Amino acid sequence: MLFNFKDILRSMRLGFSAKKIWVGFLGILIGTILYSILSYVAFTLSPDWNWIEVWREYRFIPVPIIGYTLMPWFSWLIWGVGIAFFVFIKLLAIGAISKITYEQLKGDEFYEVTEGIKFSLKKWKAIILSPITLIIITAVILLCGFIFGVVGRIPYFGQLAIGILFIPIALGALFLVYLTVVLFLSFLIAPSVVATTKSDTFDTLFEVFSVLNDQTWRLVVWEILVAFLSLAGTTILALFTKKAFRLTYFAISFWQGPREWFEVMWNNALWYLPSCPPVIWTENIIGRFLPTLLLPHTWATQNWATTFGGFCVGISFHLVAIFVLAYGLSIWSVGQTMIYTVLVKMKDDKNLLEVKEEEFEEEFEEEKEEKLEEEKEEKSEEEKEENN
Repeated sequence: MLFNFKDILRSMRLGFSAKKIWVGFLGILIGTILYSILSYVAFTLSPDWNWIEVWREYRFIPVPIIGYTLMPWFSWLIWGVGIAFFVFIKLLAIGAISKITYEQLKGDEFYEVTEGIKFSLKKWKAIILSPITLIIITAVILLCGFIFGVVGRIPYFGQLAIGILFIPIALGALFLVYLTVVLFLSFLIAPSVVATTKSDTFDTLFEVFSVLNDQTWRLVVWEILVAFLSLAGTTILALFTKKAFRLTYFAISFWQGPREWFEVMWNNALWYLPSCPPVIWTENIIGRFLPTLLLPHTWATQNWATTFGGFCVGISFHLVAIFVLAYGLSIWSVGQTMIYTVLVKMKDDKNLLEVKEEEFEEEFEEEKEEKLEEEKEEKSEEEKEENN
């Protein structure tokens, strides 16, 4: 590595890896499934919805719109939990991809996907609790502001207290703004910090604060660069995928015959795609990149085989879309790993890619513990078999 911005430009190439895309694919798929289940639960708990109406309106992925969709407060709470699950699983996926990237940069090209996933699951507390801790601190400070507002309603004493304490209150509000920036950054870079340093929650938060304070402008500019590379990579792969779909449609429909069975199957598959939310800016974006979502698709019945084939093609559309997004997530995760590795070298003059003897000893001890656990499991199974 050169330990400058040129390393960030390698993110698109390093992100184009079957292992990393597969981890991103699993993360997005599992997160989407959990989100969809909780969203269906949120909708069906509302008296205005049942699961059939939700299916007809949203198909696989329900997306309620605040201010447009009518649901009780507890339904919105469940829906928010679904979003939280999706975000947390995505963070774990980023952590696994960052670990695979980190080992690759150290020279281990054969680091397995399962090992990266195991590492991320093992360090889930540091990855997930880092932003949660900041959310709790931010909420407590905001609650203190509300309490001061209540105190201010006390005649005479309240106005005097707020006037005397106004500067500390303003400084607290300024610190709250700073914490909000750190919170946003923790969602971006915390998984990569854990993947490269094996840090706990406290150390991860310390590193997030340190990187922001010591390398502010490099961090901002490089994060924008990684976002651009992720968007560019996703767009390029999406365009190639779109051309592949058109070629597939042309090749199969060319010999479909007078029954036009593939035309029916294709249109039925398009019916399974999610509907575009009725928001102007969303409709404008969808109209430029995915105009298919704005067109009404009618269901046509021919026979059970065509119906089932259309369902399978509709599922395939979703899986291909997740694959395209997974490449963007892979680029993003690699970029975060590169950013943190380079910035640590700049601010601390510390090369995270150097392999130390301590790391070899730790890996040896971990392998030894795993072997001991496997031997214990085998012995317990043998004892059970003997007892039976």
